[in-house]
This record gives sequence, C-alpha cells and structure tokens, in this order.
Amino acid sequence: MITSPPPATIRPTGRVIACARDLKAQEHLVSAIRRNGYEAHAVTTMQELQDALVHGEFAAALIDEPESTQAIEQLEAAVRKADRATQFIILPSIGQRMLPPRSVSCEIVDPPLTPERIGRSLFAAVGRAQLIAENIQLKQRLEGRMFDGLVGVSDATRKLRLDIQHAAEHNLPVLVQGEPGSGKSEAARAIHLTRSGPGLPFLAIRCGLLTAGAVDHELYGDVATQGRLAAAAGGTLVFEDIDLLALPQQQELAAIIFNSAFKHQGSYAPLEARIVATTSADLGKLVTEGKFDRRLFEVLTKARIAIQPLRDRIEDLPVLTEFFLQQCAVREGQSVRRLTPESLERLRHHPWNGNVRELENVISRCCSIAATSNSVAPAELEPWLEATENDAEDPGLTLREMERKLIEATFNRFGGNRELTAKALKIGIRTLSGKLREYGYPPRGGPGSNRQSKVA
Repeated sequence: MITSPPPATIRPTGRVIACARDLKAQEHLVSAIRRNGYEAHAVTTMQELQDALVHGEFAAALIDEPESTQAIEQLEAAVRKADRATQFIILPSIGQRMLPPRSVSCEIVDPPLTPERIGRSLFAAVGRAQLIAENIQLKQRLEGRMFDGLVGVSDATRKLRLDIQHAAEHNLPVLVQGEPGSGKSEAARAIHLTRSGPGLPFLAIRCGLLTAGAVDHELYGDVATQGRLAAAAGGTLVFEDIDLLALPQQQELAAIIFNSAFKHQGSYAPLEARIVATTSADLGKLVTEGKFDRRLFEVLTKARIAIQPLRDRIEDLPVLTEFFLQQCAVREGQSVRRLTPESLERLRHHPWNGNVRELENVISRCCSIAATSNSVAPAELEPWLEATENDAEDPGLTLREMERKLIEATFNRFGGNRELTAKALKIGIRTLSGKLREYGYPPRGGPGSNRQSKVA
C-alpha cells in the first residue's frame, strides 16, 4: 500500500534566546531550540537577557527558573519600550508554582521539558511574534512619516513631533536649534505643513550664503520682484542659520516681528508670514558677547524647539537607514537592499558627528556602487565611515584629499586587488593605477604594489 507523505509543516522562522543560570540546562534548551529548526542563542543572567532583547531581534525567549514574576515584568517593560515583539516562555522548576505575571504576554511550560513540548510552545510564540513585529513595523512607518522627513521612533523624536504640533497651534516665531545635519530644515518644514498645509508658500533665506545686500533684496524685493516677506503671506518664512545674519538686519527683523509690519514700496505692509529661524549656535552666548541682538533673541526664544543629535537617539538609526535605503532604491532604479545585523551594529558604534545628514550620505554613497548582493555588508560601509571619521578630525579636507582617502580605503578593503577596487569605485583599472602611482604605490606587479596603507 502506497501512502503519500504528509504535507510539510509551515514553521515560522526566527531567532530564539535561552536564559538559564545552570550551564547544563542552558545546553539542553539550546539543543531543543536547534532541534526544532530555530537559530539559538544563550545567556546566563536576566540582565544579559534584557541587553540582548533590547538591542537585538529575537522572536522568543525561554527563561529557565526565573527568580520572581517582578523580574519578568521589568524585563517585559524594557523590551516593549524598545518596540520588540519578543514572546516569553517561562520554565519554572519542578514543584514551583508560578502564576502568569500581570500584563505580560507569556506561556508557562511545566516540566518535563522535552524538545517536543518546547517545540510546540516555540511554534506558537514565534508565530505571535511575527504578527506583532509586522504591526510594530507598520506603526513605525506611519509614525515616522507623520511629518515630512522626520523619520524615527525614539522618545526624543516623538517629543519633537509633539513640540511641532504645539508650535503649529500658535503664530509666535519659532526657533529650531540643533547640531549641523540633525534635521532643523525638516523640522521647519514640518511646522509649516502642520500649521499651513502644502498649498501655502514655504520660503527660506539662507543667511550664511547671502551678503547683507542680497538678504535685503530677498526680504523686500524691488519694483520688478516681490520680496519674500510679502511672498510668504499665509505661509512660512524660514531664516536658516539666523546667527549668521548681520547684526543690523537682526535688529530690523526684531522690529518687524514686534510691529507685525515691514516696509513695502514706501509704506508699511502687515506681516502675514510665520517666522521660523534655525541655528546650530548658542544664541545666548552670542548675545552675551554682543554678536546677536538681544531683542531678537528674546522674541525667538518664546517658542523654542531643540533637536537631539543622532548619537543621543540611536534607536532611530534602523528606521532612518531603512528610509534612506528605500530612497536610494527608487533613485538608482534598484531593488531595496537591507543591512546585515553586523552592518547595523557597525553603524550603531559610529560617532555620527554629522548626524542624520551624515547617515544619509553614507547610505547614498554605499548604494551608488554597483551591488552584488541584496544585503549591505560592513565592508561596503567601511570606506565611507572611515572617510567621515577622518573628516571629523580634519574638517579642512579638499576634494582631492577626500578622493585619496576613499581610493586607499577601498584598496585596503580588497586586500590590494586592483580589479575589485576599480570595479567597486566604478573607474577604469588604468585610472586607478594612475591614482595609486600618484599616491606613491609602485607600478602594478612591482614589489610592494599591493601593499596595504592605512588611510591617513
């Protein structure tokens, strides 16, 4: 009699971590996890478990003989705050009666802990984790795109959105402060969109790039052109890098805001534009030094929004990276690439002195090189991260110096292989050889031609 094989079981995939103080129990759990087809990890203490769950992605956690339900509740609170979908499976000792912790979604599995019993619990837990993870990702995408360009899920980014909503409820001028590259322009645009919507004007004056005369022309216009104070009526006028505005013009702007009017073709016109200013400077210190108008400082700081640097909201990094990878895919006409866990960990340990703008540049440059895989490995990120790290130490680099740093870093990454280096950089082998010869490398094939040189 011929019988057909049973249909294959659809097993949810995922990483599983086991926490057990006893090493034999730990080995038993790891063996059971792997026997049921899951990737297994192990830790010894609850603190190690919490660190692993907060900073990594695990579908389920097996906790052997926990000390108390309070410890489980504290662990669950930390994990949920980090937006992790991990499901808990509690394994009490023989004779230990344990009630499910309050408000914690978990399963209690009593002895005997056979691989089959553990496997059934893992199947259900991993399935639940996948559904919850999908909901978390959807929530993050929706939340991260509520405001134009302000992508992130950290407490600091959520507070920033609340601050923007509050700023949209009044007409006071707003000062947006933050380090270079932290997203001040995006915050200014979000204030405008929340308050006025996309149909009304959003204009900007870049104070650091214009002379005093050019700023005057931009503000007031002339007989032939309308100034931005008038053109922005009903919308928003942004003064980018307000600290670089000339002191007399700071005094003029303060008077315009106080009087809600400006000079227009020989008379005065009402100020109908919302004023937003951005800066990376300490305006209070500049006022003390006599380099910034005190009156303007007082009127701008009545409504102030501070943007935290990326290093202080590193939880935003995975969502930001995904956002930039998607943008690159659309721009380059490629499929969306993903970071490996090792690549994401490398990014977490980068100082990010250039903040979100630096992250965007690193991802964009990495994706501009022809991809051989759907994932981004750490080696692909390294030349760009090294270049930005060296930039921080020497901000006066020329384009020629930047080119050399990139070529040498890529050459080192490929162990001196010129063909692979040229292919990665999308340049010809003769061009690469000429550059290396210019940097002091021997001719191809000569002694030391494949030497590795640490990027200066």
